[in-house]
Amino acid sequence: MNKKYLELLKKNYPTRSELMDELISLNSKLYLPKGTEYFFSDLHGEAKAFIHLLRSASGNIRDKTSQYFGDTLVKKDQDDLANLIYDPEKIMQKLKEEDLIDDDWYTITIHRLVNLFRFVSTKYPKTKVKEKFPSSYSEIIDELLYTNDAEFNKKLYYEKIIENIIKYKSCDEFIIMLSYLIQRVSVDELHIVGDIYDRGPSPHLIMEELINFPSVDIQWGNHDIGWMGAACGNEALVASSMCNALQYNHFDFLEEGYGLNLRPLYEFAVKTYRDDPCERFMPRIYEENIYDKINKDVAAKMFKAMSIIRFKLDGQLIERNPEFQMDSRNFLRFVDFENMTYKGAKLLDTNFPTIDPKDPLRLTEEEEFVTSVLQREFLKNPLLNKHIKFLYSHGSMYKISNGSLLFHGCIPLKENGEFEELTIKGKAYKGKALMDIFETYIRKAYFSKDKKEISFAKDLIWYLFYGKTSPLFGKSQYSYFENLLVEDKSLKKEVMNPYFELSKKEEVCDMILDEFGLDGEKRRIINGHVPVKVIEGVSPVRANGKLYVIDGGISKPYQKKTGIAGYTLMFNSHHLALAEHRNFPTIRNNMGSYTPKIIETEKMIPRMLIKDTDKGCEIKEKIEVLEELLAAYDKGLVKEVPNK
Repeated sequence: MNKKYLELLKKNYPTRSELMDELISLNSKLYLPKGTEYFFSDLHGEAKAFIHLLRSASGNIRDKTSQYFGDTLVKKDQDDLANLIYDPEKIMQKLKEEDLIDDDWYTITIHRLVNLFRFVSTKYPKTKVKEKFPSSYSEIIDELLYTNDAEFNKKLYYEKIIENIIKYKSCDEFIIMLSYLIQRVSVDELHIVGDIYDRGPSPHLIMEELINFPSVDIQWGNHDIGWMGAACGNEALVASSMCNALQYNHFDFLEEGYGLNLRPLYEFAVKTYRDDPCERFMPRIYEENIYDKINKDVAAKMFKAMSIIRFKLDGQLIERNPEFQMDSRNFLRFVDFENMTYKGAKLLDTNFPTIDPKDPLRLTEEEEFVTSVLQREFLKNPLLNKHIKFLYSHGSMYKISNGSLLFHGCIPLKENGEFEELTIKGKAYKGKALMDIFETYIRKAYFSKDKKEISFAKDLIWYLFYGKTSPLFGKSQYSYFENLLVEDKSLKKEVMNPYFELSKKEEVCDMILDEFGLDGEKRRIINGHVPVKVIEGVSPVRANGKLYVIDGGISKPYQKKTGIAGYTLMFNSHHLALAEHRNFPTIRNNMGSYTPKIIETEKMIPRMLIKDTDKGCEIKEKIEVLEELLAAYDKGLVKEVPNK
């Protein structure tokens, strides 16, 4: 190794004894059990369900509570403790209202939480556990966690710590902190395999939960990309994001969540469609708004007004990007305004006061004003941009983690099983190269300073949301126009990319895994995007365990199709397993006692240790480098820094 590099490295380990300490520690860590990874997909704004599943570690905390307290606490006390851990602020507030909290309750509860925290964190090294400590109370937590209260010499000391927490009225804050620490230790790594946004009422709350989580990564979904492109200023994606929210009546999310100014759209819609019932645009309501209780008739007018703008902006984008080959989706060019038909089918709504049949893609002055206001709102909104920046900093088109290839939708394939190509700027891309070039342009859209480059990159994000060869979409078309305005089912048909059928074959999955450089016997693809219809007997595990499809329907609109309320895929040192969840009202009403159906899919024999993981490979590489520094110390090539 270069001597200058060794001298630089020596600054971190100025003495041989410090270097030996680090080498001993690193080599020992390799033989600790692998941490638990959790995989979620297609959250679609369902914050209540997701946050509970995350905070409960998909029922695992309840299981640990039973393991530790099974012989000492009755089931109700175990349930109550689990409930407290999942939502400590809410539970303590309720207990106070019922006058059920006193000093004895605090003492008993803190003891139980510390013991459970010690139990769930035993498989991790102290340094890793301490990384999760908050800045406040860290020394106290450290003492309680690593002091054995059964030891005679320290028992009084341990009790006095808790006594003083109560004396100085820090109990509530301390219990909240311990509860969140138990949550964080129970989920070592969190993977979100796409689609946080659209359909559900609270994607912004999911984003806040993820931002506060210590170790998380996101594989972008088509609905995430839509909001990312809108936040980059793409007008067509601003319109589509608005339409998706209005279609599900999510005014609380738009106005209270992100504080977007909808007044110009409201005034324009009410004026333009005053006498129009807008029956085809009635919103789908799964949850009522709390703050912005917009009349559904008004919501329908706003949805229609935004949809017409969307059709026009999509058409303009298609015509300025002929290489996208999306002419068939330029809807308004296929409308016969004299006969009011679309591709020969009768239109179900014929009132289009803002469309000029001679120039159907042109926005009226009022539509331009509404669009410019909304575009500015997306560009300048502080909370939205905080969330989008997090999607960029913690997200990617795909990720490789411990033998798993994670991506949201598909790797586009031809019918014959070969990778499908897409030409971008005159060059053809397929497989991994296609995913990589898309990611390059996604980042350019937000970070580049070149206006021309940004303009194309934003349009390419639109293609990712809608396009036939988009890995995030993977369908022949997105039939949002047809679903609203025609009855002809042949026009609405969305044909899935061959990937979704071919990937059921083990050899096809192996081809894809080879393409991304994954080797070894235990490797798999994990994706979402297409709901698994458990109710019809469809399995999420396919291709002899080489493919996991984990979109189980956490989103309410999908639950009638799937028959369940989503999956969590869990990968710990013992096994790979699916947690199959019931509908969320059942979970919500039985939070403390709730445990999902666990389906073990792959057993780790022998038990998987850190040495067998990606993190283990990093540690081994570091050990090799440090051993070279050790050899340099022993040979006198570098000298120790004398103690002062």
